[in-house]
Order: sequence, then C-alpha cells, then structure tokens
Amino acid sequence: MGLIRDLLNLRRAKFAPFFAIRGDYQANGNLADSDIVGAIANVIASNVGKLQPQIVRRTDAGLSVRNDYLSRILSLRWSPETDTYSALYKMASDLVYHSNAYAVIFYTPDFMRVQSIVPITASNVRIWEDENGVLLFRFRWDYDKKDYTLPYQNVIHIKSRFDKKRFMGSAPDGQLKNTLELIDTTGEALRAAVRNSANLKGYLQYNNFIDDEELKKKVKEFQDAYMSASNDGGIAGLDNSMSFHEVKQTPPNIPVIQSQYLRDNVYRYYNMNEKILTSSFTEAEWNSFYENVIEPISIQLSLEFTFKLLSERERGFGNKVIFTANRLQYATLQTRMTIGGALYDRGIITINELRELMYYEPIEGGDVRMISLNYVNTDDQSLYQVGKDDGGGQEPEPEGIPENEVRRAAVYFLKTEKKGGVNNAESENI
Repeated sequence: MGLIRDLLNLRRAKFAPFFAIRGDYQANGNLADSDIVGAIANVIASNVGKLQPQIVRRTDAGLSVRNDYLSRILSLRWSPETDTYSALYKMASDLVYHSNAYAVIFYTPDFMRVQSIVPITASNVRIWEDENGVLLFRFRWDYDKKDYTLPYQNVIHIKSRFDKKRFMGSAPDGQLKNTLELIDTTGEALRAAVRNSANLKGYLQYNNFIDDEELKKKVKEFQDAYMSASNDGGIAGLDNSMSFHEVKQTPPNIPVIQSQYLRDNVYRYYNMNEKILTSSFTEAEWNSFYENVIEPISIQLSLEFTFKLLSERERGFGNKVIFTANRLQYATLQTRMTIGGALYDRGIITINELRELMYYEPIEGGDVRMISLNYVNTDDQSLYQVGKDDGGGQEPEPEGIPENEVRRAAVYFLKTEKKGGVNNAESENI
C-alpha cells in the first residue's frame, strides 16, 4: 500500500517552472509570486485585521457586551505568539490565496476553557464524517510538516467561492492562471526590451584570414574591452584589420491597454478597485469595498466563532460573537460631523466616542451619554414654548405681579378713561 500511495502521489506531483536551456521564458501564473495578488491580499487582510471581536448577549432588556476571559482572548491575543490583528490578517490572507482559512481551537486539559486560538496554513486538507456522523478535519500543518486529525468542531473555517466542493472553497489558482501567465509574460517582455536596449549588438568582420580559435579569441577581447559595463563612453577603437557592423533591434511595444485589462481582470475577480490599492479612494468607494469584501468575511467569522466557541446553552441565551468595524474611519470630516452630531444629540454615543470620531483624545469624565431636550411632541409645541403643561393654553402672568393687582389696575384705568383722564392725586394712589 505504501508503494502504491507513493506512486499515486508521484503522478499528482506538480513540477516547478524553469528557464529553458536556450533562454526561453516560461510563465508560471503562480499566485504566490504575483505582485498584484500580493497587493490585494495585503489590503484585504489589513482591513480585516481592524475588525473588533466582541461577545454580546441580546435579551428582552437590551444588548449587553460580555467582558469575561474568552472576550479578552478574542479582543487582545488569540495565543501567546499571535495578537488579534495578526491572527485576523493571516486568516484573511490565506483566504485570498487559497479560498480557505483555518484556525485551531485549543482547550485547557480539563476542556473547560479555551486556552488559545491558532491560525494555521494547512495543506492536504480532508474533511469527512466517521461512522458515528462526527465531522473530522485532517491536515498537514506547514509549520512542522506533520499530519493532524481533529474534530471539525475545533476548527474555525472560513471559505470563499464555495461552489464546487462539499466543505471547501475552490482555490483561485486555476481560474486566474491564464491571466497571471499573460501578465507575467508581458512583464518579462518589458524586462527583455530594456535589457537588450542597453547592449551593443552587431558582428565583427576581419579583413585578414585567421583560424576559428583565433577568431573567437579576438571576439572575446573585443567584448571585454568595449561591450562591458566599464566602457562608460560607449566608444570602440578599431584598426583596418577589422570592422564592426551594428545590428539594430527594434524593441517590441508594450501593450499598455491590454496589460491594464489583464490587471483589471484580477481586480474584478477579488471585487477590488485599484483606488483601494493606492489609498486614493473616496468615501463611497470605501463603503462599497467594505460591503462587498470585508463585511462578508466579518459575517463568516461571526457565525463560525459563535458556533465553534459558544455552547448550545450560551447560544440559547442570546450570546454570539460579532466582528465590528468603524464604518466612519474613512468618511469625510463633513460626514463625521453630521452623523456624529446626530448620534450624540440622541444619546447614542458618549462624549469620548464623539471625540474619537473627530480624532481627538478622550477626556476624563467623557464616558457619559448626553441627550438634547429640544424635542417635544407635535401636539404640545405651544405648551412647551410657554412653559405650561396643564393644557389650559392661557397666557403666563407677568413675573412678580399678583393676578388681583393686575385686574384692579385694569378696572381703574377703564373708569378714569371715561372721565377724561387721571389727575395727579389719583394717579399717586394707584
């Protein structure tokens, strides 16, 4: 059986590309060697690494955030050697290159608590059900090149392009191979054109007859003297025994439009925009990138961590793991002011959260929510303006003057008005 297995593995082996003896370039189309895919993986992984994991519990009383041992592991450091950002970065990068990303959950010896969560780069992965219906996960860890078998329940597994296999995402190598080979070939053609343009090409013609060995020696001497990097001036000296005939080579034109089309083809495959790669995006472009690339990964992480880390009882009580991001981190100042002001006035965010949104440092006593009182029921607008809440709709009394004094003064004024005026003595008695 061992010999048969080795023979089967030999037939499935893939040979690395090479340069032919006569110097022909062989394109490989390998994702790991592509600068375009590398840039895409770095941008996606960097933004996934910014996600903030939390364990929340939703009940009839509202939403509460847990701050226990497991929450601190998720938000700070998944394992002694890997912080949260690095762990999420590694998983997202593996997802780009392989359409599958894994992290193994390790428990304490008594299996009562989670000890660590270790992202792994695995090969030879197999997922199957045993005779008892338990899903098992077998893989070869690239770290030590050893094979391991674990319950699938102990493995965080996120995937993309989940369309052909039962448990696994389809690797992008086959779908991007032709495009990457064409990009690679175009780059090599440009490299060859630059290299050839810097060299002197031609042939030497000797007027005197010499044998082959002597001819090779003369050519070698000419090359060493005039066709090396030390010949800065680019001038050669010849006597009447020989003559040099230059062979002009026209370098091929690089198809810029076609090259850009090939690059755009890779961008489309990963739902990527070139402006995202160059950090020249607008607010709308960033929101589109988040919703189409980062948010699907966030949802997968939330579902996997909730099911694999929390017990059925905890899930039944409304506990779940979520991965959130600050959607306004790339918004314009005007958008931050508008949204932040609206959230602050309604008591949704605290003073320090508003200051963080505006890139200010937190202040002492700023972790409180404020709410504006400038809101009233539409039916009570007039009552709110006059300071009454009894529904009478009466005008307010002048401050500091009793109501009976106001009435007495009004009656006196009417009486004196009929008599034709008020004399000084009477006015002094008012």
